[in-house]
Amino acid sequence: MAKSEEQAKEQPAVPVFSDADVARARQWFKKAAECRERREYDYGIACYVTGLGYWPEAVEEGHMPLRSLAIQRQQAGGKKPGLLETLKKPTSGKDPIKCMLNAEHLLSLDPQNGNYAEAVLKNAIKAGLLRTAKWAATIVYESLRRDKKPNKARFKTFREALVEAAALAEERGDNATQTWMLEQAVSSLDYLLARSPGDEELKNEQRDLAGKLTISRGKYEQAEDFRESLQDAEKQKLLHDAERVRQGEQTLEALIAAARKEYEANPTNPGKVAALVDILLKEESPQREEEAIQILMNAFAKTQTYSFKLRADDIRLRRLARQARRLAEKARQTKSEEDRQQARLAALEQRQAAIEIYRERVEKYPTDLRLKYRLGAVLFEAGQYDEAIPLLQLALGDPRSRVQCQLLIGRAFLDKQAPVQAVEVLKEAIDHYELTDDTSKQLLYWLGRAHEAAGQIEEAKAAYGKVLRQDYNFMEGDARKRLERLG
Repeated sequence: MAKSEEQAKEQPAVPVFSDADVARARQWFKKAAECRERREYDYGIACYVTGLGYWPEAVEEGHMPLRSLAIQRQQAGGKKPGLLETLKKPTSGKDPIKCMLNAEHLLSLDPQNGNYAEAVLKNAIKAGLLRTAKWAATIVYESLRRDKKPNKARFKTFREALVEAAALAEERGDNATQTWMLEQAVSSLDYLLARSPGDEELKNEQRDLAGKLTISRGKYEQAEDFRESLQDAEKQKLLHDAERVRQGEQTLEALIAAARKEYEANPTNPGKVAALVDILLKEESPQREEEAIQILMNAFAKTQTYSFKLRADDIRLRRLARQARRLAEKARQTKSEEDRQQARLAALEQRQAAIEIYRERVEKYPTDLRLKYRLGAVLFEAGQYDEAIPLLQLALGDPRSRVQCQLLIGRAFLDKQAPVQAVEVLKEAIDHYELTDDTSKQLLYWLGRAHEAAGQIEEAKAAYGKVLRQDYNFMEGDARKRLERLG
């Protein structure tokens, strides 16, 4: 037998759970929720873990509420597991699912313990539970970022687990999960390199993983392309014709008709739904966009698959943003007070919709720091600083948005008449990152504003001076004018 065949044999099978198992799991989850209401935390944890034994891939119904219950228990003063309990629940052995559940039970009694989180992740991957592995990976990553000094060995173990999961996802043809795992691995390297920019070993690993990620993204985008939904020769010809004539109206209608016929035969199939929605969105037609939204929401209503609603809401947000831009441009051109008022109302509607949508997503995916950043950013734009600041502080753990979070936190403190706190946040951002782009100028500009508001004139002048050396006319010359006024 060839080596590749041996490796393929060793790969864990795609997990399958019967309706009976799912029903039993949900009964236990219901008991766990009732325990939570009565604040019977330990029994509630045991109920969740028992339910997950029947359905270990129940991320939204099992793992996530268990994690929430564990944190609630911790806040109520719940004790960590003792030595005897840890000995009774081994986290390594021949049965990866049992070991995963043991680790998750211990993690629920000690939610900040990174070793237990890592054991959940490793065993989930060994068991082939990729959805659970994605959930566990976010917890492990948060744990790693909590260390004052990054532990390179733990980070390396984390990356190796992600790469293993990505390989398993590739074997299954799951390009979306493969891409996600590699993105997290690259992100973890970015985090380390921001603190050790001269580490050549990390740079080499980052280059290799970034190459794999590029290939994976290419496959994912290709698989998501509308061509993949057209299987027979007639539809392939339609697509070819559509591209050749730049999708003239008649050909586009034919494409829509073909996609709609496929969809109507199976209106809850994700591929059929996506194919019809994709083609409806080829033109920015309000009527077709509305139809796309309705198709997605109908699929969500029938399946409760949240990804359908996610896309519908994304379409809504794009429509509102486009409308706000159009009205703002019109107001700039006409300078009419009525048009200005219409533009303000459109911007307000856009912000309010974004707040509602991202608030729901944060509630749905409480460990996703990127969503916390987006909600915090929208709340900042709306001037709701008291809610925005804590969300942005939580989102600091994601290196992709860390600097933007610090910038918004600093500006929020400044707007709340707390310039000293603003100075500290913005200085920390500048001290830890070598930036030469527009973000660097913004950090320096707002640091100058914060120093100025705090009465620290010399520091303000120094910050404005650095801005001018990068961009003399930054913020339409406002930095220059402020420096001149300060003398």
